[in-house]
Amino acid sequence: MTMTLETATAATDCVAKPWAAPEIGASPAAVFDIPNASALRQHALQAHFIDWPAPDGEVYKRVALVEVPGLQQAIEAAVGPVDMLGMGYRLNYGGELPNHAIHSDMGWGTHAAVVYLSEGTGGTAFWRHRATGANRIDPGDTALFELVKDDWNDAGRWERIGLVEMKLGRGLIYESALFHSRWPFAAFGDNPESGRLIAVAFFTPRQQ
Repeated sequence: MTMTLETATAATDCVAKPWAAPEIGASPAAVFDIPNASALRQHALQAHFIDWPAPDGEVYKRVALVEVPGLQQAIEAAVGPVDMLGMGYRLNYGGELPNHAIHSDMGWGTHAAVVYLSEGTGGTAFWRHRATGANRIDPGDTALFELVKDDWNDAGRWERIGLVEMKLGRGLIYESALFHSRWPFAAFGDNPESGRLIAVAFFTPRQQ
């Protein structure tokens, strides 16, 4: 039976279980668990994935632009009400590299969330640019952009300052301006069942 949005929401009952927020660089990251993550994983595996031509000019492989059941509720349980800009799933296979290994998510709201829907090594890494000392880039900082734009895929030009390890059902919320990457850069697996599968969301918390 195809899982509907309603049945998946009921099955996952995504109430966040916050952890103590670790410090990553100079900015906090909130980490939480999604209960019954296996049901959300099955929802993701039934989604329709496309190679998505994004507004930033990049084409992102295997993206499903769908509502992720319970994800906004889980985010809001951790950080309060948000304005959601977009969410969906992403699936990558062994040997596939990111469009830009180390990057920020400028232009996609002030915060982002990732939920791991597969098991594997590594996770999400956070970085400091060695030459400038910067661990983030804020909108409008064109001077810094010019200094880092040629270094996205050269890990030797960066210092890793944090890692949130992959675990099925673990969620991570971070500021979009932070330099980050999946780690290791290359994904894993060779089919939907064995590949690197995540849910993602981009949003801006509402002013309280």
